[in-house]
Amino acid sequence: MSGKLAIVINSGWDQKDKVTSGLGVSKRIFDAKEENQIDAVEVFLFTGAVKLLESVPPEVDGLLNSLKEAGIVIGACSNQVNNWNLNGPADEYGINLEFARDAFSRYAREGYTVLTF
Repeated sequence: MSGKLAIVINSGWDQKDKVTSGLGVSKRIFDAKEENQIDAVEVFLFTGAVKLLESVPPEVDGLLNSLKEAGIVIGACSNQVNNWNLNGPADEYGINLEFARDAFSRYAREGYTVLTF
């Protein structure tokens, strides 16, 4: 295999289609990773997407649960989660907390292609 993808979702519910498209395509890419020669798929929630954890819309709940059940790594900005007191929902969805600067630097070092929604 030869590719790694990081899907960064920074849109909030005011851009519902971007949020649901980004989460949905993450799962579809993961499901087809072998035939498309993809080594890793990660999702990273940032800004508006982190704020969604305050009151998770049903569509997002279903998508986050399907990503978690598939074993897809879901991360989020630790500063934002901590500042907005969203550790409970982050734990519920199995979200890994990481400084955004560290996640983005890791994506560059490890050769990830980054898609943003």
